[in-house]
Amino acid sequence: MIQPLIFTEQRLLPRTLDSLLTIVAWLGFGWLIFSGLINAIEHDPLMGTRPFYTTLLTLRIYLLVAGLIVLALVGWAKYNQLRFRIERRKRRPGLEQHEVAASFNITSELALMMSQAQVFTLAHYDTGAIDRVWMAKILANVQSE
Repeated sequence: MIQPLIFTEQRLLPRTLDSLLTIVAWLGFGWLIFSGLINAIEHDPLMGTRPFYTTLLTLRIYLLVAGLIVLALVGWAKYNQLRFRIERRKRRPGLEQHEVAASFNITSELALMMSQAQVFTLAHYDTGAIDRVWMAKILANVQSE
């Protein structure tokens, strides 16, 4: 299989928390089953093995429901893996330098400088047009074409 069906957190704290909660849940489930059996036996000691069979029947129903849930989840995950294995969206081609300049109403030289700058800050007019560009401590005034 190329990709796993279930992605789990790989960091230590979330893994530890998941494990701890799982252990607590299983201990709680075991305690409920055990206390139910002890309660049934103490309530009527002449019942014999009937509480055990009733508990086994209940556990069988729990396991059946859990199995159906697992089948549904795995089936849904497999369906989505098959459905989305091919990327159907097409990437749009990037804009040319002159198209970017025309879009922002700036010079091609300024568009080139902005594309090469790692960090820059823009100031805008109230209309949304670019007023000034600060690039790594360099102030460049915008000149409309």
